Amino acid sequence: MVPKSMFSIVVPLWNKRHTVAATLATALAQSWRDFELIIVDDGSTDGGMEVAARFDDPRIRRLRQANKGPGAARNAAIRAARHDWFAFLDADDLWLPDHLEELDRIRRRFPEAGLIGTKILRSDRRGRYRLPAREEGRIERVDYFDCGVRGSWSTTTSSAAIPRRTWEALGGFGDAPCGQDIEYWTRIALDLPVAVSRRATAVYITGTGGICDTVRSPCLARELEHWGDICPAMAVLRDRQAEGRSPELARSIDGYIDRQFRYSTRHAARLGDLRTLRSLPRLYLRRPPLSDRLLLAWARAPAPVARAGFAIGLGLKALLRALSRRTGPAARRTCEVRQCSGGSAASRLAAAAAPAQSELV
Repeated sequence: MVPKSMFSIVVPLWNKRHTVAATLATALAQSWRDFELIIVDDGSTDGGMEVAARFDDPRIRRLRQANKGPGAARNAAIRAARHDWFAFLDADDLWLPDHLEELDRIRRRFPEAGLIGTKILRSDRRGRYRLPAREEGRIERVDYFDCGVRGSWSTTTSSAAIPRRTWEALGGFGDAPCGQDIEYWTRIALDLPVAVSRRATAVYITGTGGICDTVRSPCLARELEHWGDICPAMAVLRDRQAEGRSPELARSIDGYIDRQFRYSTRHAARLGDLRTLRSLPRLYLRRPPLSDRLLLAWARAPAPVARAGFAIGLGLKALLRALSRRTGPAARRTCEVRQCSGGSAASRLAAAAAPAQSELV
């Protein structure tokens, strides 16, 4: 068991004027009251820090820096932090009111963990998300890479936390514009235990204009030469591939690598990114599955033919998905969260969340 200790909430801010108020409101509405909140303005040009300044709470600390990227902003907040646990919250995501309480449950159950987190809810592009029935989340130590293969732990930076000793042992976030958080979790998972709660307490809001919304492909318009061109985490795995691992961990890492290749292949096909698709085969360690081999083979067709084929396939897939939704079971109730700029957003968001959780069964 660990004694009760405070959290330092780390919020990097870059041009999120229209979302940061709702984000801060859900942090300040936490049932766990012992925290400081450090918001780092990473060279915003849209007045986002002025919106954040409207929140009059002594637990908020504000820092400014020239634009260096989200990794550098998180590192700056950690260096300034006064406490020994860092909970991450992006300036366009939300927390449910008991997120910090759930993180505390995890760290008390697994005090040796170098990374902890909860499940997330994903919104649609209108800001709506489905609230699950309120229940006691199962807390367990997990194989991070196996979870990635199975999709059994859906998490983002805004549902994760680390102790100070992790940052001191492994250093901070990298400087890649996109994917630096996954690269950091990969480094942690190779060396330290990971523990999670299966309960969802954070909301990942899509379509807010974040960098990973606007970057069309992690490897677009590149001739892929090494794994790092796919994503920063793959570079880490390639560099440390020769290290001795248990057979179980080695298998899960291999599966995670295969999944990243599959994702890159299918993502590039959706975008009609022929340059990526034509250079991917030489990076595969093992023979791709049949579906990916077909995509890679089709990419070698003349460019207009290849792109037209991918567009037709994508359209058919979207049609089938829409038909499935219309004929499937009724969806659970959704809760729409409006992005607010006023300080009263905390009470409105908390009030919106609590009844919906209690009514769902």
